[in-house]
Amino acid sequence: MKTLEKMQLGEYETVIERFIEEAAQWDGSLPVETFFDTWAALECRKEPVEVQAQVKGDRLVLAAPPDSSLRVQDNRIWLQDGRQVVIRLVAAPMAVTN
Repeated sequence: MKTLEKMQLGEYETVIERFIEEAAQWDGSLPVETFFDTWAALECRKEPVEVQAQVKGDRLVLAAPPDSSLRVQDNRIWLQDGRQVVIRLVAAPMAVTN
């Protein structure tokens, strides 16, 4: 798909004119299928995102499912706003027995 920045001026003007023509004919209605598809996509975002963790030696290795929008690598999870969650393994305290 070509972006507006990469279009020639004439092609850009044609796209804008077509948009204006179609917008003038729009009656404001939204097809039911489009509404429910959009609703389902928004609801899907509320589902938990699964991350698998595996300990390899002294390292934590995380993995997200291939269809996930989540980006993970080793012990890091990148959030949508650009921040990173870094998970570090620490040794559990030794239990004292008498």
